Amino acid sequence: MRNNEVSNILKPIKKLELNLMQMTAILANQRYGIKNINIEAGRGSGKSTVLGWFLKEAARQMPRSTGVIVGETFVQIKTRTLPSTKEGLEMFGLFEGIDYIVGRCGQKEGFEMPFQAPDSWANVIHFRNGTIAVMVSLDNPNSGRGLNSYFVIGDEAALLTYEHLYNNVLTTNRSIKPQFKNKTLLNSTIFVSSVAMTQKGEWFTNREEKARKNPKKFAFLKFTSLVNKHNLTPGWIEQMKEEALSKVLFDAEIMNIRPRGVTDGFYSQLKADTHYYSYRYNVDDMGGLSEDYKPSCRYDTDLIRGIPLQFNLDFGGRINCGTVSQYLTSINEVRFIKEFFVKNPDKLSDMVRLFIDYYEPHKSSCNVVHLYHDRSGYKQEANSKTTLAEDVENMLRSAGWRVINKTPNTNNPSHIDKFRLINEILSEQNNKLPIVRINENQCPNLIISMENAPLTSDDAFKKDKSSERSSTIPQEHATHFSDTFDYCLFWQFSYIIDYQYSNSFIITNLP
Repeated sequence: MRNNEVSNILKPIKKLELNLMQMTAILANQRYGIKNINIEAGRGSGKSTVLGWFLKEAARQMPRSTGVIVGETFVQIKTRTLPSTKEGLEMFGLFEGIDYIVGRCGQKEGFEMPFQAPDSWANVIHFRNGTIAVMVSLDNPNSGRGLNSYFVIGDEAALLTYEHLYNNVLTTNRSIKPQFKNKTLLNSTIFVSSVAMTQKGEWFTNREEKARKNPKKFAFLKFTSLVNKHNLTPGWIEQMKEEALSKVLFDAEIMNIRPRGVTDGFYSQLKADTHYYSYRYNVDDMGGLSEDYKPSCRYDTDLIRGIPLQFNLDFGGRINCGTVSQYLTSINEVRFIKEFFVKNPDKLSDMVRLFIDYYEPHKSSCNVVHLYHDRSGYKQEANSKTTLAEDVENMLRSAGWRVINKTPNTNNPSHIDKFRLINEILSEQNNKLPIVRINENQCPNLIISMENAPLTSDDAFKKDKSSERSSTIPQEHATHFSDTFDYCLFWQFSYIIDYQYSNSFIITNLP
């Protein structure tokens, strides 16, 4: 046996049946030579298996080559992508420690070396025949740069930011070798995902149109979870339908039906390419792929030390949710950097504990937190001597935070006032108002909540909050999260446009 061959010593021969989605994807590449394979499929459809086959096959076809496995964040790679990749490889008889190793070089163990060895092996899968697959996270602006790759594989593609994907990954997929010129996976891209839930994933959805226009180069395959029903627990799909919090969620995650977005909704000026950002984790402190990860703000490079936190709350019986933001006065920017939520039977105190634990490292630079919420926070609950806001304040103070409640004890703002202010802020036409930026990795439900917040049919400026009463919409996708956004901005900046419009009225009515 040669060293550049993947070992099969002591491995039992097993029969592996592929479903229609998996076979179609493989045949599209192997028989028809299509190099750009895109698979949009429901949960449990076998996407990890087909990724394992393509990674195995790329290693087999191109010994000593370099490939990329891309994820939006390093957290995603460590917690989701790597485990599913290992599972997929094992299905095709490749075992860690025998056929490949993770996070280190295998040269001393007889592994062949790649054509171009990386400077660091911490995020590398090294195969025995010298092929390497580099795990690239798009939250690191330098991750992927400098690579010369032969293939690209991406899981959860709808979560990837296309601009970062293009600059850091797709532009590296250019390497060639004479011995690989007829290989079907040379310079290939393989992306799998469930349906895109926000504007962020539109680039992936749009690849379906690329496949229609250029079927020799692109394939876009769409399947429901039913394609793999024979490999799922009997009754699982029916159980998922029965237990789903939302028909929209079941349709998207299981039946692969794309959700309908809201056009010209309450947040009509919200634009993904303007208001969302990523690249905000300090991945250098997270260690290699094999090291444990404990969520903490110490990895968040968009968190500015020495600046107070804003904890923006929405109280409820079915869900308690909050967003965390900072107002950076030097650049006049409100930055939404994190979200938390708990559902019944978990309580408000459980969500506050999540905040306390996550932001413990920030206290050493600034232990001030500003609270924003609606008037319900000042109401006393039954059998309680304190209000909801006081409960939050007491917990935070006990944990060492200095709390300043910035919410006036008045009526909630009207819908038209909120609509006017929020959309004027988002339009970025008034330099007296702040700009707003939202971390799309850390605030995914806030974004879904805002993108899907409609206007009522009877009022041109009123947010339709019927989703909060729905039994079919998951409450983290309802308008609760969007309300935390409103409270934060309205209580801080409404005086600016009120003052502006008031002065305008006075001036224009001078005799």
